[in-house]
Amino acid sequence: MNRPPTMLDVARAAGVSRSTVSRVFQNQGERVSPDALIKVHEAAKRLGYVHNLVASGLAQRHGRQLGLLLRDATNPAYGHLHSEVNQAVEAAGRTLISVTAFRHDYGTAEVDGLRRLLGQRVAGVFVGTGVTAAEDLVETLTAVPMMIVGRPNTHPLIESVSYDERTHGRLVAERVAEAGHRRIAVLTAPLLYSRVFDLRMRSLEERCRELGVHVEAVELLPVEEGVTRALDAAAADRLSAIVCPVDYVALELLRAARARGTRVPEDVSVVGFDGMADGLDLIGLATVRLPVQEVARRAVERMEELTARSQGGSEDSPDDVLDRAVGHTLIAGGFVEGRTLGTVPDHLAHGERGRRPSGKAFHCDQG
Repeated sequence: MNRPPTMLDVARAAGVSRSTVSRVFQNQGERVSPDALIKVHEAAKRLGYVHNLVASGLAQRHGRQLGLLLRDATNPAYGHLHSEVNQAVEAAGRTLISVTAFRHDYGTAEVDGLRRLLGQRVAGVFVGTGVTAAEDLVETLTAVPMMIVGRPNTHPLIESVSYDERTHGRLVAERVAEAGHRRIAVLTAPLLYSRVFDLRMRSLEERCRELGVHVEAVELLPVEEGVTRALDAAAADRLSAIVCPVDYVALELLRAARARGTRVPEDVSVVGFDGMADGLDLIGLATVRLPVQEVARRAVERMEELTARSQGGSEDSPDDVLDRAVGHTLIAGGFVEGRTLGTVPDHLAHGERGRRPSGKAFHCDQG
């Protein structure tokens, strides 16, 4: 056979009707006898038949597919989100297709990926990214339900189920203060690089100010230089702890500290965010673990409600979408105790007591 096998070829090889083959692949074998099901799959395998989801209509809005726009799958937090959303979608009897943007593609590639998903006529789409602004996402709104998942969101037109990053930032500030630290460094990045990083660090700084903890801002980018700057600042300005906006930065900082002979936490404490990477328990990194599984479960449950409403009998226009009431759900994770957060080092302890906050004020680039 010089052409790709078709559904009709499979039907002839299996000795069944084309409609039976269609039910096997388009309706997961509903109303097909076990014998016919086996014959169809055996014939398809023998012929090398691959079912075309888009052509079959499975990817139509009234079908079973949901889309996920994901940010940088090499980041453990996003990789874990992808896995949990996929499991929750499958448990709901649907399938998930995803598009992933590269870490350094700031917005444009993500919007293009979102349009590709919508072009495949998914029943609903999740947006898991910390970069593209909600205002840009609104430009892509159609009658297909859209939901931001993971990143905090307050836009009145876009539904969201998100990590409570404001609470996470405050939680880290409280744990650092409880350990006795009164002068710390935080690694910051422009808003364009990550809205999540920005929110974490702004909320941390606000809580630190309430607790009387001085915060010294250190530019993160590029990361290899940022961690070096943070260690230099800690040594020069007598800072007893460094807070990183994400665990992979904290790991880079631990490597840089070891290379220069700086002990953690004996010389300086280190804290991160996410808590998703394998082996963090062995390293003993103090961090905040994101509630990824719960966020994914709640997001898929809510998406089921949204798709049921959008498919309830009438076709919504884009104008109807703008009139929908949307909800914003925030779910907080928990602090993971680790050996990298210790008390104030002895050589700094006397200087920490009674010292008034001074030096460079905290600044977070608003992009």
